Amino acid sequence: MTALSKLGTGVPGLDRITFGGLPEGRTTLIAGKSGTAKSLLSLQLAANFARSGVKTVIFAIEEEPEDLRSSGDSLGFGISELSEAGMLHIVDLRRPDDASTIVTGEFDVGALTHRIQASARDLVAKCIVLDSATALFSPRPPEEKLRTMFFDIVHAMRKNGVTSIITAEAPDDYGPRTTLGVEDFVCDTVLVLRNLIDNERRRRTIEVHKYRRSGHQKGEYPFTITSTGIDVFPFEPSTESVVAGTERFSTGFPGLDEMNGGGWLRDSITVVRGPAGCGKTTLAGMYTRAGAMRGERVAYYGFEETRPMLFRNFRSIGLPLEELVDKGNVLLACRYPEATSPEDLLVELRRSLREFTPSLVVLDSISSIAHSTSQRGFRQFMVGFASLLREHNRSALLTQTTTEVGDDTAAPFLSTIADTIISLDATRPHG
Repeated sequence: MTALSKLGTGVPGLDRITFGGLPEGRTTLIAGKSGTAKSLLSLQLAANFARSGVKTVIFAIEEEPEDLRSSGDSLGFGISELSEAGMLHIVDLRRPDDASTIVTGEFDVGALTHRIQASARDLVAKCIVLDSATALFSPRPPEEKLRTMFFDIVHAMRKNGVTSIITAEAPDDYGPRTTLGVEDFVCDTVLVLRNLIDNERRRRTIEVHKYRRSGHQKGEYPFTITSTGIDVFPFEPSTESVVAGTERFSTGFPGLDEMNGGGWLRDSITVVRGPAGCGKTTLAGMYTRAGAMRGERVAYYGFEETRPMLFRNFRSIGLPLEELVDKGNVLLACRYPEATSPEDLLVELRRSLREFTPSLVVLDSISSIAHSTSQRGFRQFMVGFASLLREHNRSALLTQTTTEVGDDTAAPFLSTIADTIISLDATRPHG
């Protein structure tokens, strides 16, 4: 059997869950309810394909071409630049706003299929984006005709050997994929986008519902919309980049180093848990300062105190960080999880690992993240965070507040993520 050829999407994380990208010369359906970022994803794909040398045509059925250019340019897709270079064309197929609809005879898409074929031929296009099929079939033809016409459109694109992206509205998050009822037998790949209410917070996910002749990662994966487009967060690191070494480094606490056989292993995740006031943040500060004093870079994310408060508190116990921050050895960032989302935090961490390139990462405290989202959202955040660390071969210290010493009921799944768990005790002797 001939191996399936794929086009890399250029969307962070999407190639990982699709095992290499979207099928070349085939049809991919992007489905989801209104507001799930279908148009944004199709625009990002179109720009990335065009930038990689694949001439692309977008058939705009819902939005004005100028709005698409403006949106794409504001996100850094370079739509105008790609259009001027002849790599990306936007064809306006919207119904005129001031025109009335007169229905005569039977619904027919023959003219559209000819236009698609002509565009592919005249522009030497290798990719076509149709946004959206739901708007195209409005008013909606009879069910039996709709399926045939949808197949005719897909066949016209496939006949010309082009890769096609079609967006369509879904009636529900977990019901039929589209309101058209045509994707299961026509499209080779189906991506489902969701924008769910989870614990009174919005949570975006993407799922590869179907991929003919190719494996893919199963289930829903969180994604977010950033200033540069969509970011997807796979739960598994790239196995090619994962390295397991035996080097150890100091925790910053000599007695703890001795207990751990000379310090903690590189590329490891350590969870320090205990009740309030037991010294978790102090240990995190010792860990941070020790790493920076060795010349390493440390990214410290505080979720419970402001930056001035952390500077003051660490200085008061002999762990000044200001000079190390000024030298560029420590990145000290303070965020309140309630003011952002776990996915946005993952975006920031991914950017930090890529641009600041720390060898050590501190999250103080992950309990604040857990309180600001659902149990499922927190678990996905932690698995995504661990995946990022493994992929970049970085070490991390995470603090976690428990109600009492030895409490293992708070997020028990963390034991499958952490390499080391340390429990701190703040109880006082009686008498």
